[in-house]
Amino acid sequence: MKIDWGATVATVDASISVLAAAGAAGDGQAARLIGGANVLLVLGIMALVLVLQFRARRVRAVAFVWVVLLVGRGLVPPGPSRATAAGLAFLVLGLAVSAVFGVLRGRAMPLWRDADGTVRRRGDPAVLRLWLLTVGARCAVSAAEYLLTDEPFNGNAFLLGLGVTLGVQHAVLLSRRAVLRRDGRGTTVSVPGA
Repeated sequence: MKIDWGATVATVDASISVLAAAGAAGDGQAARLIGGANVLLVLGIMALVLVLQFRARRVRAVAFVWVVLLVGRGLVPPGPSRATAAGLAFLVLGLAVSAVFGVLRGRAMPLWRDADGTVRRRGDPAVLRLWLLTVGARCAVSAAEYLLTDEPFNGNAFLLGLGVTLGVQHAVLLSRRAVLRRDGRGTTVSVPGA
């Protein structure tokens, strides 16, 4: 049985939006429920993304669908940050951190070409360490934002950052795929990240 993860995420996201609308006039309990559901959504998406990083998969442009879904969800109102100078500065900092780690993971991800010429990728322990550093750095930026500006955790900013880091990583993988396809050597060729 093949699961349509994009539809699953959209359904969960729609459920959270319905909860938000229903609880808008309610007390603080509805807000806590929505906040908890948003955290669960972020953790669920993050877990799914990580699992898919460590399975052998084709390197192809259709993977940008995930990027569009994550960036789109990250921009859903109320948006990824408050419209203050500090909020926007921390948003830009967080997105820059996401982009840097996307480049690093894209360069570190092992690639190979199958006998039929299909280029595949699968994460290894180095990519796992980079993912852990990515999440840690994003949490550090969020913690600094909270400590310095009293901004609460914003799941939208985290999902937007996840979309950016995946988009940059995949752009690097696609450029490496082009080099690998031009290489006329054997079928187990891998292009080093550097």
